[in-house]
Amino acid sequence: MILFLLCLLTAAIAVWLLHLSARAPERRHGWAALWRLASLIGLVRISALLIGQAAYRHPGPAQVPGYLLQMLGLPEIVFVRSARFEPRRWAVLASTVLALSSFVWAALLIWVANRIRPEGVNRPKN
Repeated sequence: MILFLLCLLTAAIAVWLLHLSARAPERRHGWAALWRLASLIGLVRISALLIGQAAYRHPGPAQVPGYLLQMLGLPEIVFVRSARFEPRRWAVLASTVLALSSFVWAALLIWVANRIRPEGVNRPKN
């Protein structure tokens, strides 16, 4: 049931993105916004990963928030699961993957933001 709902949600998002791709971009956000947003996303996700790893290392009640913080790196940290039993190597590889994927997430968000039109704004028709 959960897999079905996940597939349904993925299909709905894909249809929405296809609908947005038909619109012309308004060129409101450029490279500067992409770099800022990618840096912010990378900073939040990498710091959550490293804080989660530090909290997860010690036994006790701190492991629960540590585990939840590490889950902010999904789905990208699945690619480095082979290094999971070497904590230092895993942290470096996961941080690298998260830094690279933050640019992809930021590009997607900027792409969507450039195509969403605010309501009530008059546009000249060609």
